Amino acid sequence: MSNPNKLLRLGVGAFLICLIILPDRAQAIPSFSRKYKTSCATCHVGFPKLTPFGEAYRLNGFQMPEVEEESIKEEPVSLGSEGYKRVWPKAIWPGSIPGTSPVSFRIRSGFKYVSQEDTKYAEFTQPALQIMTGGTLGEDISFYVGAHLFEGGEVGSLDRLYLKFDNMFSKILPYNALYLRVGQFVPDIVPFITNHRALTLAAFAFNTYAPSMGSNFLQEHAHGAGPFGIEAFQLGAEASGILKSRLRYVLGVINGNGVEEDNNSAKDIYFRVGYKLGGMAYDGSSEGDIYGPKGYNWAEKSLAISAFGYSGTGVSSSKDVDFSRFGVDFNLFLRDLNLFGGVITGTDAAYVGENLQEEKYTLFFVEGNHMIYPWLIGVLRFEQADPDDFDSFRQITAHITALYTANIKFIIESRFDPDNVEFDNLSLGMDFVF
Repeated sequence: MSNPNKLLRLGVGAFLICLIILPDRAQAIPSFSRKYKTSCATCHVGFPKLTPFGEAYRLNGFQMPEVEEESIKEEPVSLGSEGYKRVWPKAIWPGSIPGTSPVSFRIRSGFKYVSQEDTKYAEFTQPALQIMTGGTLGEDISFYVGAHLFEGGEVGSLDRLYLKFDNMFSKILPYNALYLRVGQFVPDIVPFITNHRALTLAAFAFNTYAPSMGSNFLQEHAHGAGPFGIEAFQLGAEASGILKSRLRYVLGVINGNGVEEDNNSAKDIYFRVGYKLGGMAYDGSSEGDIYGPKGYNWAEKSLAISAFGYSGTGVSSSKDVDFSRFGVDFNLFLRDLNLFGGVITGTDAAYVGENLQEEKYTLFFVEGNHMIYPWLIGVLRFEQADPDDFDSFRQITAHITALYTANIKFIIESRFDPDNVEFDNLSLGMDFVF
């Protein structure tokens, strides 16, 4: 007789496949699983959200902290003898490339129900196809490329393409003290609440909101068009580092207009500095048992607190205008509960005729992720924006992620106005990577 639980799983899976997911923006790299012959769950909880170990792996240039050589199961192709290092500069410094093509794909499409005032529809959405590749090119050189091949029924765009030089000048500086990323990337201003590693379909307004939007959170993540968002893809260079295992800094210089043609010659600058108490440190080191009584790799007890800022120059009426973003955030792990949030203030400027006008706002949010089971995660997020010239705007996002396998997940999500709770939108679906 067939196993009833297996039949139930197959039935639920077949139903949800018919309600294939609304596209989201996050990233996961199954090619890393092939490189180390390990599960996606080593670095992710309900992909693409990272575990503390996965975050240390990302920060360390896609290298296993402290045990990279022992962990690799797919040998790279050497580009030169190790002996070249001893005779440099009379020889080219040796490097390597991945042993097999490190390409991964993500496939998503969707079904969405909306019934709001004059907008009412229930429909399948256009599918999205992403291609992702990342890895190392020898010792302490890493790379990442991410592109949307198809999205919203149209040919997509190149999102990120960068080289990262890791542990630079390690004979002079402490190990992990200096990393340099060059190319097109998302500035590492709010790394643990990025829309590219979020569980929810709804983007974090923390990253995308601008005063000109008034009572509206719906910009979602920016590709360089529309109001400025601190998570827009940018062209530039970014230095970062880890000091004493638990203190991390980021400094960046970028064009400041996303991936569109830049509208002036000024460069934007940003910074982030944070400290982590308890749990796994930024460099992957730890003290004592951090996985809790059940041994789960997300179940640490830790608190990370950070401050960040962004200062840029845009254009209004053919004149340069300055804008800024400053804020603080926290990330708290209490075993099966991950609670995080932050406050950000923003100032934009624009010319109205000959008069320069400033627009300001304050926004805060808090989100809780509860690991109900290793395969089932509940999410609840509250956000509120307070622009100077508009009424406050609030939003609650409720979400459930259910893993069918480590690389296939089902999602249900809805958003609410806490001042006028109505069931007027719902997204269901599936997301898978390989």
